[in-house]
Amino acid sequence: MHPVFIQAIAYSVLLVLCLALVGAFQRGFFWKYCKVRTSFGKYILVKVRSPLRDYFAVGWVDEGSLVYKHRKSEKRLAIDSSNMHIYRSVAVNWIDVDEEKDAISKTDYSAVTGYDAQKQSDLLTRCLMRPSISSNKEKLVIVLLIIIGVGVLLSAYFSYSNIEGVQALKEAIPGMLSNIRTTVTGSVTNI
Repeated sequence: MHPVFIQAIAYSVLLVLCLALVGAFQRGFFWKYCKVRTSFGKYILVKVRSPLRDYFAVGWVDEGSLVYKHRKSEKRLAIDSSNMHIYRSVAVNWIDVDEEKDAISKTDYSAVTGYDAQKQSDLLTRCLMRPSISSNKEKLVIVLLIIIGVGVLLSAYFSYSNIEGVQALKEAIPGMLSNIRTTVTGSVTNI
């Protein structure tokens, strides 16, 4: 192998090891920061303040609420539109969340009160998973379609079971049509 390729492989291995070491020392901040930085404003870096240590998550704003992953489950917190708590630092948008109060922290580190995030999340999940209730018109249309289907099946059965009558009707239709034509043309000539 050419020495240039060997040197490029050695430098790339060294670079990957350095990035892995930086990511390990920062306890997950580095990779989440990279994801938020490369999203170009789609995601927000969430700093979750817990009693033991702070940790970071990737979040986004969805219909007036902050959504982020917390231990393999989605958490949803309401954002007050009149007093936004998102700030910009290190070229990305940040928001602080207090884990004990389960609320968004203000800039003076007091939590927004009067909102139960777990109850709101449960209610939202129940609303999204509720069975759909069909209206009376939809029920009426379904019943009419069933009745029409049963009528078609019954008429097909009776016409198949009485095939001689259907054959006689088939032979009689052209004669009836010729009688109608002569009646119509005769009445037109009389006028």
